Amino acid sequence: MVVALPYGMKTVLIVDDEKNFLSTLAEGLEEYASQFRTILAGDGQEAITLLDSTHVDIVVTDLEMPRVDGFTLLAHMSKHRPETPAIVMTAYGSQDVWGKLNAYDVFACLEKPLDFAGFVQTLLNCLEASAEGKIRGIPLPAFLQLVEMERKTCSLTIRSDGRQGRIFFREGELLDAESETARGEDAIYEIVCWDSPEIEIERTCRRTTALIQNSLQALMMDAFRIKDERAHDRGVSADDGDVEKREELTVPSQPEHLPNENTQEVPMASMKEILDLFVRIDGVNAACLVGRDGFLLESSSRSNIDAEMVAAIAANGFGSSESMGRQLGKGGLNMSMIEYESGPILLSPAGSEGFVVIVAESNANLGMIRLQLKRQMAELVTSVALV
Repeated sequence: MVVALPYGMKTVLIVDDEKNFLSTLAEGLEEYASQFRTILAGDGQEAITLLDSTHVDIVVTDLEMPRVDGFTLLAHMSKHRPETPAIVMTAYGSQDVWGKLNAYDVFACLEKPLDFAGFVQTLLNCLEASAEGKIRGIPLPAFLQLVEMERKTCSLTIRSDGRQGRIFFREGELLDAESETARGEDAIYEIVCWDSPEIEIERTCRRTTALIQNSLQALMMDAFRIKDERAHDRGVSADDGDVEKREELTVPSQPEHLPNENTQEVPMASMKEILDLFVRIDGVNAACLVGRDGFLLESSSRSNIDAEMVAAIAANGFGSSESMGRQLGKGGLNMSMIEYESGPILLSPAGSEGFVVIVAESNANLGMIRLQLKRQMAELVTSVALV
């Protein structure tokens, strides 16, 4: 019998060869029938048949089963249904088992006997995580930098011109990547150079081990260098779009001065040069470096903003933010953002002597602002200390 499901209803496939356990689990899940439909399979072979004929959103499987076991089922899913998350149940957990599971996109591993409440919560978390969003029209390098800066945990599926790749982050750390022909750093080199990508976001990381050691920034720069070298070998020039992407990645933290013949010192950027970098970000109206006493040390702006007044007013807000954090036992202030109708104001300490004020529009790229603060803060702290 074919059951007509409400639009958006999810389907969960549970696979186990213990019939009593399977029926008990299905009976317990009837309470959640308004949120998802449950279908059952007695082993991996039956599950593969269902996967090939039915749309399934999540697979929950045992590992030890006759005919086709859970590992074989996971291998089939990895090849034919890589977008479908899996939850594993096992009564035989060991280091060897956990090591084998690391090769697959497993959302969670649960030990038998199951804690039913914990199982349901894991299942609901997986359903929520698989509610994917898609993004188009944003350069992939800029998006990856934002994920890193915001310390996001996610699995990204990248599609472009019939190709597909995946990139995995946990709390902003790049763990792994894969394409149809490569894995790890080689996959990053390939994926970040794709044109007009569609980015699909899953709010969980389906990797547990970091196979990538180099920084995201270094990998992206290497990727474009490799692409340029290959283009040069073929006698063609790099795309203009790639040049723009490299410029996004290479905003200098200091001006490119050559060292003096008699010294190894490289002159630091001036306060004005550093603040100019913030104003180049779309949506930023002004950037000010302010002393703790409220006096303006330096500023850069797009419009006729009274920077001295901004500094004096912001000093009160900065002091209040720091005081609130101390009174609530939250430690030192890292950043404070106050949102208004026409846009946010960001405050960030620059050492013990000053702070930075960013006045922005509502459409400002907050991720790039935070990234620039992270990059430039050491020089800003030094600049304030030298005043």
